[in-house]
Amino acid sequence: MCYFCENDVQNFARHLRRNHSYEPEVLEIFTQKVKTKERRELLAILKKKGNFIKNSQECVRPVKQALRSDQPYLPCSNCLGFYRSKFLYRHRKICLKGESSRNSQAEGQNMLIKNYHKIDPRLKTEVFPSMRPDKISLEAKSDFLICAFGARYLKIHREKHFVNVTSRKMRELSRVLLEVKKIEPSVINLFGALRPKFYDKLVEATQSVSRYDSNKDTFVSPSYARNICTSLKQCCDIAIHMIVKIEPSVEAADMEANMKTMINLLQSHWRFDISNRAGNDINLKKFNKVTILPLAHDLKLLKDYLISTADESLRSLKIDNRNVAAYNTLLETVYCRTILLNRKRPGELQRMLLHTYELAQKNNESYEEFDEVVSETEKLLLKYMKRVVIRGKRGRGVPVILSTDVQRHISELLKLRPNFLGVENPFLFGKPGCSTPIYGYKVVAKYAVACGAKNPKSITCTRLRKHLATMSQLFSLSDNEYENLSNFMGHTPGIHKKCYRLPDDVYQTAKLSKLLILMERGEAREHKGKTLDEIQLDLEENLLKNENSDGNCEDDKEKNSDENIVEKMCVQINKNKENEKIKENERINVKRNSKGTKRVLIPWTNEQKEVVKAFFGNNIKKRKPPKRKECQELKELYPDLLNNKDWLKIKVFIQNLYSKK
Repeated sequence: MCYFCENDVQNFARHLRRNHSYEPEVLEIFTQKVKTKERRELLAILKKKGNFIKNSQECVRPVKQALRSDQPYLPCSNCLGFYRSKFLYRHRKICLKGESSRNSQAEGQNMLIKNYHKIDPRLKTEVFPSMRPDKISLEAKSDFLICAFGARYLKIHREKHFVNVTSRKMRELSRVLLEVKKIEPSVINLFGALRPKFYDKLVEATQSVSRYDSNKDTFVSPSYARNICTSLKQCCDIAIHMIVKIEPSVEAADMEANMKTMINLLQSHWRFDISNRAGNDINLKKFNKVTILPLAHDLKLLKDYLISTADESLRSLKIDNRNVAAYNTLLETVYCRTILLNRKRPGELQRMLLHTYELAQKNNESYEEFDEVVSETEKLLLKYMKRVVIRGKRGRGVPVILSTDVQRHISELLKLRPNFLGVENPFLFGKPGCSTPIYGYKVVAKYAVACGAKNPKSITCTRLRKHLATMSQLFSLSDNEYENLSNFMGHTPGIHKKCYRLPDDVYQTAKLSKLLILMERGEAREHKGKTLDEIQLDLEENLLKNENSDGNCEDDKEKNSDENIVEKMCVQINKNKENEKIKENERINVKRNSKGTKRVLIPWTNEQKEVVKAFFGNNIKKRKPPKRKECQELKELYPDLLNNKDWLKIKVFIQNLYSKK
């Protein structure tokens, strides 16, 4: 295509000479000698400009190669030539003469967008470069309503990290629009899809995108299916705002009425078609989810490792004050220790501003009037601890407490900060050489593995917050103290009790099961007036007594699982009282409990211990209890040696070994 007259031509050079010889670009071409490199390059530039006009209108195709539908092509923002998107960066290095461009694909995709100049400037400069350059992003950038939604979202959420959230929200709308276009080809854009007659198509498209299985009535992405309705209603509201601003007409009134009707449909019917199903799916997946909290041993191990690593980094920085690795390590360890003490959300803490920390100076004089109401320990904490209030979720002020050693290390970081960070990075935990902060959750995961914790996956920022809320139940906190704790963690008391307290699986298994066992035994009256914490059941004693009862032979023939041991134990209690007959030579130590029943302990010989330890050495190392089949295999190998030990006693022995009872 000719760049000047926009007609397809066969002999491009001849066409320029005959029809556009007066153009400055053409004059420059024909001043060069024939068959020279300079002449070919100038001709290629004009060819690319003409082909860009045609390709951006009809289809994307390269200049020299045949179109391959399986691989997308994008234009170069410098010369406008089309190249395979995967290798566009190679051309950019040549085209820009060695200067690399990190967002070459995003820039090329932006060249294909019509009315690009009408899009919100902040959306173009901040959001578009961060979007993945695929057909979903191209659809989002090309649709005026989705762009208007992104611009409004950015105005509401002014923090920098919401740029990625805006990109995600726009891509969610784009996915639905692309699916609606497949179902209904007459739909051109999101504005056209938001009509009452296409409501069922929107529901079908949402189910398709969230991968709804009608046979199982489950969603692969239930959160997406439930939350997309909010974005669609906001798009309807934006569309009404656009319609109101144009000149009044019958057509505008019809469009406004359609949008209002669509909002009513989304508010009244979407929950029955999508939201309730998706919400039930989310709840069902949470019911049997095991709650994993960090171990106290792992937390102590992590803290010791962070302190030793920080001291080592300080020594390295004293030798070389431009050691980037040492500075980065010290920065990460300070961040992790602050998280470990305060249990904050990682994003809130990593975005703490430098000037916020510097302005939060300790003012001990303001605490003098509280000297009579605080203890000596609390006076020391007021004197040496530093409190910094940062912005939390929904604009709440969230306090952060810093210990003396952490303050000392932060002071060292601030002294060395000019060597690694510029003024463009405003964050206290700014990443060296960048204008962004460190990624908090990645740093915590990194040091959880590095410290050698037994269960590093349990040490996450969310689980640390749950750990604090759960362990707080061990103390008799008043309602006012619970409210203060909730405010410190950055949420409400209702959320604290609903989401962060002792999980249901722990409470129901450990607490309520005691009440159920007492009711089953008929012993509820004996514990009248007691709380669940005051009720103590000697389950271990009953378990040992069951091991030596005559009824074990019958139960061994059944396929028992670890889950119903407690249930069968309670059934066998009455049998044990009648059938308990034990030989005198095996009765070594007899103790009586509060009810007068006898507890028989059969000691383990040294030979038995050595054999069991050697056979289950791997289980002890991995802290994993042996299965019944494995215990029976051991008994078959040593029938005479282990004749007085059944499989359950062997299992309990191994559990006691690695739990150090």
